[in-house]
Parts: sequence; structure tokens; C-alpha cells
Amino acid sequence: MKAKIQTETKKLKGNLKLTGSKSISNRLLILQALSGQMSPLNNLSNSDDTTVLLKALTSKESTVDVGIAGTAMRFLTAYLAIQDSEFVLTGASRMKERPIKDLVDALSKLGAEIDYIEKEGYPPLNIKGKKLQGGDLSIKADVSSQFISAILMISPYFEKGIRLRLEGEVLSRPYIEMTLNLMQQQGVGHTWEGDTITIAPGVYSDQVRDVESDWSSISYIFELVALSESAEISLKQVDQVSVQGDQEGMNYFKYLGVDSSIENGELTLKKQANFKHPELLEFDCTKTPDLAQTLAATTCALGIPMNIKGLKSLPIKETDRLMALKVELEKCGAEVRIVNNEALEIIPGPEFSEKDFSFETYGDHRMALCLAPLALKANSVTLNNPAVVNKSYKSYWDDLKQLKFDVEVS
Repeated sequence: MKAKIQTETKKLKGNLKLTGSKSISNRLLILQALSGQMSPLNNLSNSDDTTVLLKALTSKESTVDVGIAGTAMRFLTAYLAIQDSEFVLTGASRMKERPIKDLVDALSKLGAEIDYIEKEGYPPLNIKGKKLQGGDLSIKADVSSQFISAILMISPYFEKGIRLRLEGEVLSRPYIEMTLNLMQQQGVGHTWEGDTITIAPGVYSDQVRDVESDWSSISYIFELVALSESAEISLKQVDQVSVQGDQEGMNYFKYLGVDSSIENGELTLKKQANFKHPELLEFDCTKTPDLAQTLAATTCALGIPMNIKGLKSLPIKETDRLMALKVELEKCGAEVRIVNNEALEIIPGPEFSEKDFSFETYGDHRMALCLAPLALKANSVTLNNPAVVNKSYKSYWDDLKQLKFDVEVS
């Protein structure tokens, strides 16, 4: 399946309502399941990842298949480790290539019984759930923040709670802070002193009812505004103070010609008039890795050279996102260098207003989401496997149509 995206107008205007944050939704579902109270959540994400997790948490089956939902795989590995039953946790072929050894090793040190069914260090897993003692644990801080969040969320149900020491540089700290913030809202406190997070034994209440809109998804609307001739787009149910680190996109996109403001739960984005492109941009996405692809595609299309660092986690995502960006952006005439497998240097090529591009998406929702807006600068953009956006932003193509894009799926 392919999608061809075109637009005759470069001037965008509209009102959108995005689904709730996938990151918040998935964490709240785990906390609810642990509390034993699966109350309906307002504005719950409709992403495939959240749908898969909700199904797994409400299923009575002993085999759980999460497909390509990485968050579900990591959170469920920990969650199932403290359930009083035995499970097989598996996924799609790409999921079986994504390492999970650091999480399994950490849980095993806490007493969990988890075995690899196929390849050592990778799903699928055989999990014999039981009560865990908890206590002191050290884990490398530069592993996926989802490994750390998975352990933190189940830790109140350890007999001794947890004293979790993070060794080395903490990657994606805002996602860990998001987890702790939501745990606190659900009745479980913590201390984070130096490199150690301490959580006492406890139980979750069921207090949070609303899920704020997804700032990772909102970043693609920022990209549309940045690439437009003029734009004014409003988005509803956006919190002024967010637990999502990707709200930092408001600051990043100031340098790309987008003004933004939030008032009474509504975010308004406007293209700056007479915006003067900077000669070079440098961003550190250590705390916001999910914004890296959006920023790379946007600066490439605007003709702004850019260096992005803090991308150590990108090669182990749905695809090797560093290599995927290099291959696809070079189709646009850009020169893209991968530095030490954790940074990108992008030198844009000539303008491509009359060109027709065909991009691969690599089974990665964020590749499709960040490349589609290039239709504002090109004659057309064709994407393979457009349905991959369902993983996080199911209404994306409908939202583009609402903004007067022509999206032809064949």
C-alpha cells in the first residue's frame, strides 16, 4: 500500500483535536491494572500501541503477542513478572530483533523468573510471575528509559519497594520523570536524590481521569506550520504544564519560524511573517529523541544546515532511525553524516519544489509522520506503508485532509 500526498495550497488554517498522549496512556493503563481498577480514561490514545497494551492487560490468555508495540513489550515484561501465573510474551519479527536483555537482567536480579525462548537477549520470553522482594538494584542509565520506567511502575508491589541506582548518563530523563509524576498522581511517592530513586511499598489509587494530547504527535503539526507559506492551526486539550518532555518542541520550533501559545487548553501555532532562516542550527535531543526525525526533516526541507546530538537510542527503535534518515533525506539531495552512531550532521541540498519523492517508512511510524509534510515543499511525496502511522497517530491522514492536503491511498 502507498500514499501519495500533494497540496495546492501552501497556506494552512484549521482546528484539530489530537488523541491523548501514547506515553501517558500506556503508563496509566499499567498503573490502573496494578491498582485493580480499570476505569475509563478520557482522551485515551487510540494508537495501535495503546490498543495492544489494553487488550493484553484485559486478556485471560497465557500467550501475549504485542506485534511491533515496543512500549507494550517492555512494560508487560515487568508487569507480568509480578503476576501469579505463567506467560509467553512475543511480538512481530522486528520486535524479536530489539534487545531486552538489560531489562530482563535487572528483573532477574530482583528474583523474577524470565527465560528466552529463541535468541538470548531478545523476545519472545517465557515469564513465570511471582511476588518479588525488591530492594537495592543498579541499572545502566543509558539504556532505554522504558526499561527503567517498567521497573519503577511495578516497584510499589515489591515487598521491600526499591532503591534504584542509575549508573552513568541518564538518557531520556523526561520520560522517567513522566513515569514518576504519574505514579505520584496515582498515590505512590518517591525520592530522587543524586543517582538513586527510592520508592516504598504501596498501592496505586485511581485518580487520574484525563489524558493530555500527545506532544510527539503535535510536533508534526509544528513541522507543517514551519514548511508552510503561512499558517494558523489550533489544537485542543493541550496542557500549559505538561509531564511530556516533547513539549520542548515549542522552543525548538521558534528557531524554525513557528510561534506558539497555549490559552485555556488550546494550543495555537502560527508561521512567523518574514522569518529569516538561521545559517546553522544545533540541537541536543538527549531528552527528546522522538523529536529528532521531525527536526531533521524540517530543517532539510527549509534548507537549514543542522547538527543533532543525543541520538544514542535511535538505532534500536522500530528501525535504525539514524540510517533511515540518512537514506531518505539523501533522496532530497541532502548530505547526511552519522557521527559515532549517536548524532547527525545534515547539509541540505538544493530546493526541490518541482520534484516528486518516494520514501520508504521502514515500518516506523515516525518516518512516515515526518516525511509526509515535505509535500509542502515538493511537487508530491509518496510513502510506502502509510498505515504505519496507526502505531501512534491514527487520525494523521484525516488531519492532513482537513488541512486541504490530497492524500491518495492505493
